[in-house]
Amino acid sequence: MDKNNNTSENVDVEKKKEEEEAKEEEAKEEEARDEVVREEVVREEEAKEEEAREEVVREEVVREEVVREEEVVREEVVREEEVVREVGFRRRLRNYLVDSSVGMVKRSGIPLNLACLILKIFHFRLPFDLILYAWLGNVFTGLCLWIFVMTVFSFFLLLDGCVLSVIEYKLTGNSLNVMDVFLWLGGYELNYTNRYYATIIAAVIYLSLFFGVVFYRGGFSSDNINKLLYYLTFSYLSF
Repeated sequence: MDKNNNTSENVDVEKKKEEEEAKEEEAKEEEARDEVVREEVVREEEAKEEEAREEVVREEVVREEVVREEEVVREEVVREEEVVREVGFRRRLRNYLVDSSVGMVKRSGIPLNLACLILKIFHFRLPFDLILYAWLGNVFTGLCLWIFVMTVFSFFLLLDGCVLSVIEYKLTGNSLNVMDVFLWLGGYELNYTNRYYATIIAAVIYLSLFFGVVFYRGGFSSDNINKLLYYLTFSYLSF
C-alpha cells in the first residue's frame, strides 16, 4: 500500500512539474509573442516617423520647386518687359525713318506706284549686283562692299525688320516682299514671321558667300586691310 501511495504521489508530483513547465513554456511563448508585437509596433512607429520625415522632405522639395518656378516666371516677365521696351524703341526708330522717307517721296511728286516699283527693283537686284561686282570688280572695293552689306544686315537686326520693305508697303499698301519669291518656291505661308526668319537665313547664306568671294580674291590681305584702316581713320586728311 505504501508503495502504491508513493507511486501515486510521484506521479502527481511529475504531473505538477509538467504542468508548471507547460505554464512556464506558455508564459515564455506569450512573452515572445508580446515581444514580437512590441517590435512590430516599434517598426510601425519608425515607419510612420520615416514616412513623416519623407513627407516633410517632399513638401520642402515642392516648396523649393514652387520658389524656383516663381523666380523663373519673374525672370521671364522681366526679360519680356526688357524685350518689349527694346523692340518698342527699335520699331519707333524704324517707323521714324520710314515715315521720313515716305514723306520725302510724296513731296517729290513721283507717283507712288512708280516709286514703289523702282524701290522693289532696286531692293531685289542690289544684293546680286553687289556680289557680282565683288567677284568681277576691284578687290578692295569688294572688301568695302562686304562691310557695307554687313552693316545693312546689322541695321536689319537693330530696327527689327527691313526699312525698305516697310517703305514699299507704306507707298502702295501692297505687302508683297522680295522674300515672297523664295517663300513661294519653298511652299511657305506669306506672312511677317516667315519673311523675317527667311530674311535672316538668306542673309546668313548671302554674307557667307560674299565673304567667301572676297576671301578667295584676296580681299582680306594685309595691304587691303591697311588701306581700309587708312580711309576709316581719315588718315588721308591733313590738318
